[in-house]
Amino acid sequence: MLNVLEKVFMTVTGGELIIGILGNGFIGLTTFIAWIRNQKLCLVDFILTSLAFARISQLWLTVANLFSVLLYQEGFGTVERNYVLASSLILANHLSIWLATCLVVFYFLKIASFSNLPFLWLKRRIKKVVFILLLLSVPFLFMSFPFPYSFDGFWYHTQNILERNITELYNVTQSQKLKFMLIFTAGSIPPFSLSLISFFLLLCSLWKHKKHIELSVSDSRDASMEAHFRAMRTVFFFLVFFALYHLAFFMTFGGHFLLVTTFIIIENVAFLYPSIHPFILILGNQKLRQTFASLLRQIESCLKGM
Repeated sequence: MLNVLEKVFMTVTGGELIIGILGNGFIGLTTFIAWIRNQKLCLVDFILTSLAFARISQLWLTVANLFSVLLYQEGFGTVERNYVLASSLILANHLSIWLATCLVVFYFLKIASFSNLPFLWLKRRIKKVVFILLLLSVPFLFMSFPFPYSFDGFWYHTQNILERNITELYNVTQSQKLKFMLIFTAGSIPPFSLSLISFFLLLCSLWKHKKHIELSVSDSRDASMEAHFRAMRTVFFFLVFFALYHLAFFMTFGGHFLLVTTFIIIENVAFLYPSIHPFILILGNQKLRQTFASLLRQIESCLKGM
């Protein structure tokens, strides 16, 4: 049985799930309706739609994983069931991370302003760059699929710990833990590095543009600067949530000891990435921001009319 504190954090997890479903659902539904209405789907809307559905899947699968570990009294399940759930979660996590990285690279190429030839060559081929990034991510996905087999002993032993309600050493050898860390790190470093480089290049582009504005006109904040600020804010929060998500993973799978309450708190931290970041994307996208503001006004008018 869960104690009071654990039930509180489980309630927070439920709240994060609802917020994440609403945020990602709004993005996916808005871009999908625009696609049907205009009979075409631009690249940024394609990335946003795919990212929204990937994160919704990631949220549901993470919750299924968490509740299976915490609530099943007869063990987590068969090896086949564990493998299917873990494989699905790895696929959703992979798509979420790499689609978000593609979005960061898209914002960088679309908004940044440099005069060197390599950048201009990439800027004219944004669709191909995004497509190549997704192709390059495939080997990291296949490299991760043997990973779920290692989950079985981990989750089974976690269930035993929860049933006895004590802190106990995980039945995971040092070699297994090292495998966890190497595989996960190998798949995480490329998207994080790309996003970090894009952020600093956007910062350089903003500084260069600001100097140009100061020398040419009196208005110190134009549309390009606003676009830079919005893109950098989106990328910055993505990097923060990305780091928190992976820190939570390392704390879960890398430690020797883990209390039930600590496990639930770590899962709450991991939920911040797919739950809160969609609202940062809404604020950073003019069309989504206007639609969201219109929706809030309609909800407010409906509440006043009740």
